[in-house]
Amino acid sequence: MIQQHVRRPVNNQTNISTGLSLFAQILVNKKVALDTRLNQCYLLHHYSFSPTVLGPPVNDASGKSAMNLFITYFGYGLVTASILALSAVAFTLEYAVSRVANLAHGEILTVGAYTAYLVHNATGNVVLAAASAAVAGAATGFLTNFLLVERFSGRSRLVVLIATMGAAILVQNVLTMIFGASSRAFTIKQGAPTQYGPFSFTTGELFVIVSAVVIVALLFLLLQRTKFGKSIRAVAENRDLARSTGINAKRVISQTWIVAGLIAGFAGFVLAENVGAFNPTFGNGFLLITITATVAGGLGRPYGTLLGALLVGLVLEIAGAYTSSSFQLAFAFGILVLLLLVRPNGLLVRGSRTVES
Repeated sequence: MIQQHVRRPVNNQTNISTGLSLFAQILVNKKVALDTRLNQCYLLHHYSFSPTVLGPPVNDASGKSAMNLFITYFGYGLVTASILALSAVAFTLEYAVSRVANLAHGEILTVGAYTAYLVHNATGNVVLAAASAAVAGAATGFLTNFLLVERFSGRSRLVVLIATMGAAILVQNVLTMIFGASSRAFTIKQGAPTQYGPFSFTTGELFVIVSAVVIVALLFLLLQRTKFGKSIRAVAENRDLARSTGINAKRVISQTWIVAGLIAGFAGFVLAENVGAFNPTFGNGFLLITITATVAGGLGRPYGTLLGALLVGLVLEIAGAYTSSSFQLAFAFGILVLLLLVRPNGLLVRGSRTVES
């Protein structure tokens, strides 16, 4: 968020996942406000991140103008990629152990956002709000696995896919009954922008980037250095073989969904806090971009997903800079289709074998 330079527009568009595909069609209606000194613009749809870049005015006739525009949107891409990495790595952890594309993943973000909103209003403490979002996300992830994924174990993946889609619609409507369809807004101060190299980030934006790096580092240590992490990798690779070695696959899957929920719930908080306003369907609107980043890195591959999130975040922002921000979701869909046709297993995976259906 920009404190004094740009007034953030609030867009209350709704979006619903339709059919049996993994894609969401999202209505986009976005206003862009530009400051003559900072040349600010917002992310996509009603998701807006706002790293500011100090530099020459946009109307500079020299080549500096084009470079300034590129650096500006590169900064947008870093903040976008940070939040996208959190959401996508949670999604890919769910898929890795369950082989289920969870279409209710966006609702974990939404539950985390609303929980943080309630706690922050009650206490005024940002740390408690962030922690409560993670805990609520963990609980939602656990329940999703316990009530849906485990109950439909042995059924076709299409059945589970439909079940998660139904759960997403159910959660959206429950939240609408409780909080109403109107948007809620955080009142967290972002602080004045501070320059870091060519970029200038507010305290809130820097918190997003740093927290994403810390969570990724902790996840790496968890997967590589702990017994639980090795169990996750074993179950993700071959569940039956993992069972034969004495691993309680059911418990590992349940715990993995809790970890994924922790990350997704926190991602919902930082997403909503940077957007400023959110409603019961806002997490679902982030699902298409999350899936795109996950496919780019490889479904079920956490490390590849992080790279996919970085690439998708940067590509969407930079492409939007030279066209229009309203086309960014179209770019996301185009990237997803291209990846499924050319590299369905991810950019880092060799071979042309398609992902499991």
